[in-house]
Amino acid sequence: MRMSQLILITFFPLTAMFGEMRTYLSKDGKKTFRGELIEYESSTKKAKMRITRGKVLTFPIEILSKQDQKYLEEQGPIVQAKKALSIDTKHYSKRIEKNKPAQGQWHFEKYAHNYIITVENNRDEMLRDVTVEYLFFVEKNRRQYQNKIEKISSSDTIDLVLSNGIETIATKSAHLESWSDNPVMPTGGGGG
Repeated sequence: MRMSQLILITFFPLTAMFGEMRTYLSKDGKKTFRGELIEYESSTKKAKMRITRGKVLTFPIEILSKQDQKYLEEQGPIVQAKKALSIDTKHYSKRIEKNKPAQGQWHFEKYAHNYIITVENNRDEMLRDVTVEYLFFVEKNRRQYQNKIEKISSSDTIDLVLSNGIETIATKSAHLESWSDNPVMPTGGGGG
């Protein structure tokens, strides 16, 4: 089974959110309703939807327009895959530079900061071509970078996530700097 999957991750930090409210049209073209697809069973051609008032309905898709039936048949496996995926992130920082300040200089350290995204497939079928799009906002640290935000964003594709398996992706890195609050002052000396 070949299935393309898209996962969008936006962190501020916020976790991924799934679900789309959409307007559906009846087969005769006279009635519409707004609903979010929760589940689709391809063997019975039945859809389970949450409608705008929060009520959950299960019905055969043949009552909908041909265009909506096609949409549900395409989206059904994706919805099932989304329900079976869990996503976790952890940040990772590595110091890449540290100065040895002289008198009157600021002490600073530079870091490469990124995230490890873990995708877990909780279903008994493998998933192919899982695309992960990510967007993280990281606040830079101290002095000239105070209150500045660096964005880490891109996408990556996992060729295969085995059934009940885990795969990880490392994001691009942000380069952060940490500065001391005060410059290095002269050490005490005599005087007369």
